[in-house]
Amino acid sequence: MSNTSLTPELVKLATELANGFAQSQKVVSAKARIGLFYQNPEATDLFRKVNEYGEKLRNKHMEGMPPSDEEISTFDELRQNVIDNPVCKGFLEARQELDEMLSVVNQYLCIAIEKGSAPTDEEVAEAMTSQMSCSCGGGCSGNCDNCESDCKKHEEGEHECSCGGHGDGHECCGGHGDGECCGGHGDGHECKCGKH
Repeated sequence: MSNTSLTPELVKLATELANGFAQSQKVVSAKARIGLFYQNPEATDLFRKVNEYGEKLRNKHMEGMPPSDEEISTFDELRQNVIDNPVCKGFLEARQELDEMLSVVNQYLCIAIEKGSAPTDEEVAEAMTSQMSCSCGGGCSGNCDNCESDCKKHEEGEHECSCGGHGDGHECCGGHGDGECCGGHGDGHECKCGKH
């Protein structure tokens, strides 16, 4: 296998894990809800509108011009339309479920690499509760002093986003480029991604 640091044994294990996920009923169900969303013009149009408007407000804010109360109200109305649409809601929930599953698996792998053996369910649950996995390309386990990512810690030990936007897979409707969002970032909007 080219362009990989995996040994044949690790490729085999990764392939088995990938096949297990692909065939899991929970994954199949989530993918079906995502598929329904993309086949529904009304739902995709609602997302397009809220993302475009959110991006407009974000760009305005970046240029030093905070959005007006009227603009925020318009955005909140567009966002509520997304939340109230059952197909959009199913899409958001499905994306979040897939995100959470991948996050849990990543936590298992990171802890296993750190401690040299598979973690217990309790160790993973504790790590997830403590929000110990920053997106730093390795297991920093919440120790951001040694983390090269864009995360930083609140005084009470929790992580906050300092990147100016979320990456792929986050369910935050503030108008980030990937179009998979609903919740807003900054400007008084609450983050809905559950990643902080």
